[in-house]
Amino acid sequence: DRELERVFAAIAQQCCPNRVGNSGRNLTDTQQLLLLPSSEDDGWDGNSKTIAVAHQVQGSCQWETLELYLDKYKDLHPRLPVIVAETLLYTDPEIELPLWLIQMFKTTKGGNRMISWGMSGKEADPAALFRLYTNYGRHTEAASLLVEYLDSFASSRPMDVLHRKKMSAAWFPYTTVERFWCQLEEMQGFGHSADQCDRLKKLLHGALMNHLQQVVVDSEDILSSVGGGQGAESQSS
Repeated sequence: DRELERVFAAIAQQCCPNRVGNSGRNLTDTQQLLLLPSSEDDGWDGNSKTIAVAHQVQGSCQWETLELYLDKYKDLHPRLPVIVAETLLYTDPEIELPLWLIQMFKTTKGGNRMISWGMSGKEADPAALFRLYTNYGRHTEAASLLVEYLDSFASSRPMDVLHRKKMSAAWFPYTTVERFWCQLEEMQGFGHSADQCDRLKKLLHGALMNHLQQVVVDSEDILSSVGGGQGAESQSS
């Protein structure tokens, strides 16, 4: 797993045109072999395509190549999208993560969005993406992602509301949310992007207040239903 992580980190670095210094690493022969298609894969016809793939990875390594192999290996190693995203954000502070990579954090294996029950999931879940955005100072992206999931949680479909009200049915990275808020306040205190920080804080405050009010309402509904059930039992006895 560690060697596979190093392979994908190296590929991701080569996809960063604005990386600081000479931080890109070429793949070794052993690492290239890890990515070559097996004899059982459909659509491959032997040495010619194997050599072509190795040459492509060793060369410019376009985004399409990274997407191809990440989609191929992420089920084998679910943390790979996290490794790739963190490598990109670390290598090029100005880079914009590709949409297909962001979607890997938001969708299940079947392609369904992991959005109804908070931000939890597997290792590459929305909470992991939110932590990466927070760690690397991507404040606008972090705020947008959090608000997206808070709003989605509040606007659950009628058929999903009962599930939402179950104990521990939803989870949000509240510790990271608090740290993110402190980052915004600290930047604002130092006069860095004060207007932007103020705008993001207002956006977060509104979404969080609505979310907490919804949690209170759901909790009261649960207590009411439990109390009503106990009352019915006592009357029947």
